Amino acid sequence: MKRIFFTEEQKFGTPTLYIVMGLVYLLPMSIFVYAFYCQFILHIPFGNKPISDGGLIIMASLVLVVLVGSGYLLFGSRLKTIVSNDQLSITFKPLTFKSIVFHKSDIERFEIREYKPMKEYSGYGVKQGKGYGKAYNVSGKVGLQLYLKGNKKVLIGTQRGDAFLRAMKKMMGVI
Repeated sequence: MKRIFFTEEQKFGTPTLYIVMGLVYLLPMSIFVYAFYCQFILHIPFGNKPISDGGLIIMASLVLVVLVGSGYLLFGSRLKTIVSNDQLSITFKPLTFKSIVFHKSDIERFEIREYKPMKEYSGYGVKQGKGYGKAYNVSGKVGLQLYLKGNKKVLIGTQRGDAFLRAMKKMMGVI
């Protein structure tokens, strides 16, 4: 029977980030709303070198797709970590389509460590660090470092390092 020792779900963002990104997203959209108002309601060309009505629709659509897509990636991303009696699994939606599973037989050792997200992995998300292995993280600077068979390294970011470590020890039969 499968027993769950640890579960954590993290997401990008703080209230400050939501406010800043909301303002960043609102600025281009308000410009396009005003441009639409000028060209389609008032019938006054918008700007010094006005774009055609069709061009304005295409540009606004492209900007909207980029904003919605980036907003979904930023605010819709979730890193879910589960430690059970026989495996550690992570899901990083929408960046990974299925769970990534690390069976306890594949894990040589592990440790909780502080890391430098920008220096080691060039930031947050799903990243490959030069000499550091792959990282799955959304915030902070604490993670579980896995050392796998075949000299592979994987870092999984966490906000609950002590609980994650205890769960890993339980899974591996150390305690």
